[in-house]
Amino acid sequence: MPTTIARPVTTQASSTRESSRRVRPSKVDPATARPFTLDQELKPFGRWVSEPLWVPPKDDHATLAETMVRETWPFASQDTRWAAVLAKHADRFTQVRELDLYQASIRLPKGRFFVTVTEQKDFDKITDKIPACVQTRLDEFLAGPGKQRGVKVYYFKPLCVEADDQLILTTRDDLLLAIDKVKKEVFAEYARQAVYQRATQAVMAGGNVALALPRWLVNYYVRRKQQAIDAYQARLEFKRRKTALRAARTYQKLRTTPCSFDDMLELTSPLKRDEVINQYCLEQELSHIERDQLLSIAAGSLPWFVTLSLSVAYLTTLTLTITTPVAVCDPAFVAEMPGAKGELLKIGHFDEVAGVTHIEI
Repeated sequence: MPTTIARPVTTQASSTRESSRRVRPSKVDPATARPFTLDQELKPFGRWVSEPLWVPPKDDHATLAETMVRETWPFASQDTRWAAVLAKHADRFTQVRELDLYQASIRLPKGRFFVTVTEQKDFDKITDKIPACVQTRLDEFLAGPGKQRGVKVYYFKPLCVEADDQLILTTRDDLLLAIDKVKKEVFAEYARQAVYQRATQAVMAGGNVALALPRWLVNYYVRRKQQAIDAYQARLEFKRRKTALRAARTYQKLRTTPCSFDDMLELTSPLKRDEVINQYCLEQELSHIERDQLLSIAAGSLPWFVTLSLSVAYLTTLTLTITTPVAVCDPAFVAEMPGAKGELLKIGHFDEVAGVTHIEI
């Protein structure tokens, strides 16, 4: 039988004192009279019997529907649209799995029920108050057996409704009904948004096609002009360096103090793009209008139909919270070792009943 500790909920000060103590082994091997090691003490707790289910946030219908409009085609199936939502907002969904518990533990009955799962990479998101001895037990496991490659550590909370001191566990039908309800609300919101969003997308797509040829012509013109300016600037830069080299050699012949090519090059002014364009226009005898066009190209200012973005802009600031449609309680830390095929080992299980915290480690 697991070791059960029942005590009143501690204050923050006492919790700090407890966290400084180490967890002692709860059993002694009668054959050797030596305490069990941490990994020997870990007993089978249960096993996963289903793949993860993903419960969507229940108060973000507009956001999820908007993702469907942006990420999917008009004639995509509902499964495709929902897959796009899950891929976009995976971090906002709640992972739920079915657990087969080997034996009763605190208030949890033996048998199958659903739990919400928090993986180790998301432990920093846990907001529950964890007893100090459970936290110490977890830290020792992570510093020892948990370092093995392939070890998975989970924090789960059963999906249930708490009535007095009893837990009414959520059934599969209840869970699927809750998920289906949220999905129907999201698809209903999608149907409302798609009426005008799809029309807007069609207009924008038509405009994009109509402006494709003018955009290509202007881009072709811009590339040709930029290539001409680049070539002219390269010639001017070559002349500047040639002049600096000639001046450095002349200085070395007439003076005894040292003077390098780099020293002489620093005395000359580096070329500026605007000045290069002005000089190019003077040599080519271009008009003021053509010069202004070249200056605007150099500044990155292009005609409106070249720079116009035809994608729909979504500027709504969204605040999303993960809210599951069912209550959770009676949490536990468990570990899945490599090759365990879904079997879980109990690290620590705790629950508060009538103001008293019960702990199993």
